[in-house]
Amino acid sequence: MIQTSFFPQLEKVERTRKDILKEITGKERLCDLYPLRYVHQKTGVICSKSFYLEGGKKKQGRQQFFFNNEWVYKEKLPEERESRRLRESTLSFFMRKIKEAMRNTNRCWKEDNREVLGVNEFEDKWNCADKLRVHFDEQVKKYGYMCPITHIDFTTIRRQEEIKTNEKIITNVSADRLFDHINYTKQNVLFTSLGWNLARLNFSLEDIEKLFPGEYIKRYKKIVLERFPNSKGYE
Repeated sequence: MIQTSFFPQLEKVERTRKDILKEITGKERLCDLYPLRYVHQKTGVICSKSFYLEGGKKKQGRQQFFFNNEWVYKEKLPEERESRRLRESTLSFFMRKIKEAMRNTNRCWKEDNREVLGVNEFEDKWNCADKLRVHFDEQVKKYGYMCPITHIDFTTIRRQEEIKTNEKIITNVSADRLFDHINYTKQNVLFTSLGWNLARLNFSLEDIEKLFPGEYIKRYKKIVLERFPNSKGYE
């Protein structure tokens, strides 16, 4: 069980699609909002019932809803997009996505024959990011629910699929490696705002000091020295 009592306002019971839909519309089912029909999964032919027969077996038809004078799949409905956005705008979802991004980064390093020291200490079972969440909670106890470098409050914002752009949300939580040549370890991973993570990139300490003079670089160097006391150039 992950301890979250030190910031109880952040933890909510996982809500289902039905829960969220009822909050948005007052109804639990999309078929109470829109006319519904079923189509063959492969051919798109309209079914007379909710299922069709294939090879002597019942197959569930795919749902279509009548919206804006056309039949669309539920992914196109505004209520479904909003429900998905709310379910994905949670810390739990972001932890799972961060874990996935870590794995992809290591895969790219391996394909490029680049050496990274150590192992990924946040590997977890499928669709689970408990190890990563424990590490995040420990950081929050020390620095609060904010980026320890910029002091920007963390967010976990996901846009609706239909209106997503390439624009990044700089306040969103991200996992930054203090040293890029070291793997995702507890010692090396610091949760920061996405803005800091992207701006820092893999610049040298000298470059970072030029780009971010003042409190930012002081906080950054202090954390690096706490994690890696023998780091040259950070004294």
